[in-house]
Amino acid sequence: MTDWQTLNEQVRSRLLAVDAGTAVAFAAITAERLMRLDPQGLPFTQSLRPLLDLVWRAAAGDQTAFKPIAVTLGEFYISEYYHNEGQDGPDDADDDPAAAILYAAECYLHAEPAFAVHVAGRAIDAVDYRMELASEDYTGDDDIDFDPDAALNAEARQQHADLDALAPYATQLSRARFGLPVDEQGLLLAALRGMVAAPTPTPGALAT
Repeated sequence: MTDWQTLNEQVRSRLLAVDAGTAVAFAAITAERLMRLDPQGLPFTQSLRPLLDLVWRAAAGDQTAFKPIAVTLGEFYISEYYHNEGQDGPDDADDDPAAAILYAAECYLHAEPAFAVHVAGRAIDAVDYRMELASEDYTGDDDIDFDPDAALNAEARQQHADLDALAPYATQLSRARFGLPVDEQGLLLAALRGMVAAPTPTPGALAT
């Protein structure tokens, strides 16, 4: 098992051990990072920005976000994007940022940290995809130099850092699902959004 795989397993164990409130906050932070570094910009993925904003509000203790999140997920499940047609159906919902947002919403709706594990996995998958875009097959550049293991390690370590940053807020986050005072919501939301690390593009990922 490589270093990043070990780190990834540790993230999984940590997520399954935390309160649902911390898991939702982690999922929102991770999904936000993926949205800020989205190499495809698919219309369906971009259409999920309001859903991610709702998850942010919910993570910070805004109970009014619950119903809109449930409705949006319901609309997704009856849409053409949720299907069992494999490669014959629309694949937009399988875009890593889109999937991460949907899993983050499910994490809040069901208060189930296992969905945050899926978000973490999608962030790892996104690194793989950006490295694929940076490969010679896509860019035609023989001189691009990047280390796949280093990129995957960086993502796994960032996830550990996010969980470390959330730890001091664990008690507050555990109460968030049941609603927090408006002033407290604002302060907590600002603190959580401030934890989103600036994504580092994979070398050559945006080369043309």
